[in-house]
Amino acid sequence: MKEIKAYMRPTFLDGTIEHLEREGAKDITVIRVDAIGALADHEGDRWHLVRKYSEKYSAIAKLEIVCLDEEAEHFMRIIQEHGYTGERGDGRVFLVNVERAINIRTGEEGDEAL
Repeated sequence: MKEIKAYMRPTFLDGTIEHLEREGAKDITVIRVDAIGALADHEGDRWHLVRKYSEKYSAIAKLEIVCLDEEAEHFMRIIQEHGYTGERGDGRVFLVNVERAINIRTGEEGDEAL
């Protein structure tokens, strides 16, 4: 099993999810996040940090999908194609191995847990 983590512009979220679902993706998780590395300005006060934060960073969407190994590349390409503008901030897609999965309700494990 694989987990896809994609960070993308929220404006492309609906179209991307629609295409993913059409191609068989299920159990997609969407999280609204702010992508920042470190916001540490120890010289300024709290309000300075809030203003600096809101001027510099914007909200992005994080998609998470756990899928079968053979589905991962296809789903990644869909995300890439439907999130592309060619401008900075288009986002990134990551693929990681899932070591183990358990369906809480059924007790099924591995691929059957999906």
